[in-house]
Amino acid sequence: MLYNSAMKMLSLSTNYIHRSLWAVYIAFRFTLDRLLWAFARSARGKLAAGRVLSQLHDINYPGIFPMRNIRRLRNSLLSLQRRLFLAKPMILLLVATGVAAVAQSVPENLRAVSGDLNTADNTLPRSRTIYETNWLSSTIQAFTLRGSYLGVFARPANPTGLVFDDAGNLYVSSDSAPGYSILKIAPDGTVSIFANSGLGGPHALVFDTAGNLYVANELNNTIVKFTPDGVGTVFADRTDGLAQPFDLAFDAAGNLYVTNGQGGPAGTGSVLKFTPDGVGSVFADSGFHLAFGLAFDRAGNLYVSNVDSDTIEKFAPDGTDLGVFVSTGLNEPLGLMFDSAGNLYAANRGNDTIEKFSATGADLGVFAHTYPKPHFMTMFRPRSEH
Repeated sequence: MLYNSAMKMLSLSTNYIHRSLWAVYIAFRFTLDRLLWAFARSARGKLAAGRVLSQLHDINYPGIFPMRNIRRLRNSLLSLQRRLFLAKPMILLLVATGVAAVAQSVPENLRAVSGDLNTADNTLPRSRTIYETNWLSSTIQAFTLRGSYLGVFARPANPTGLVFDDAGNLYVSSDSAPGYSILKIAPDGTVSIFANSGLGGPHALVFDTAGNLYVANELNNTIVKFTPDGVGTVFADRTDGLAQPFDLAFDAAGNLYVTNGQGGPAGTGSVLKFTPDGVGSVFADSGFHLAFGLAFDRAGNLYVSNVDSDTIEKFAPDGTDLGVFVSTGLNEPLGLMFDSAGNLYAANRGNDTIEKFSATGADLGVFAHTYPKPHFMTMFRPRSEH
């Protein structure tokens, strides 16, 4: 009698918990879907919304699956529970333990990925090596120029831009709210915080010839200039025409170029040009579809990646639009980089690959497969090789 009463109470309690959790899930799913839809349509920009959606996709957010499949799964579990009625207490204990274990392990698994570089390979800088950031998996991976995978070099939180100084120190933007920062990795592997103020969604990093570091802040629409000792000042802001700045690059004359994701008359992108003394002008504002990455070739032509159209646009040194340079092998391209042989590399956020192109635009195929959401790439090249 006591056993039957206890099991009845357990059954009523578990059914109540199931109904309550289901109601909470429905309310949560409805609310989150509405928030995401509103966010995706907001003025903050498609790229930011795409980041949220890509994260939810990578953790298998239930909202992307038909509701009928979830109902079937729930009904199957309830049927199995009825068949194993006598084992209900043990099942509930195991399920609770398993859910808790998964909840604790998921964040760690994103960082405990395999393929770490050994101690000798962690010294900087490695010659003929491409370093590449993965925003979602919080990793920096390393590849040889032949495309061979060397492993994970470092694990900063949500890394985006990265660049070497002439001494071989690697600087990395950590786009992890609220603790935005610029990290400095010394040649011996020592990591320190170079800067953690004046930042808001830090992305691209670039050095001028005097050793000053420039940072593009996507969220607060600024470019901040840091002296070698880490003192920062605002170099340009929204009043200078910045609208979601992503990438930065200097030309041979010392002019700074920046991509605006929401710049231009149509709000689909632009490239601004700043003289060494900070005077800005519009370099180009057409041919863009969410402008992101940029890179110069040896002849001074500028290349810009278009996230929404899966293309790379080419511009002459005077700003003349030379048309689409490549349109194959791209899937939401972000960062761009040239090697010393003139080959162009593009980080594909959409399919987690790096695509390689010849100097003439021939698609040389997938150079490497990366961890989730690759953003930027860099190599160590002394200034004499620039």
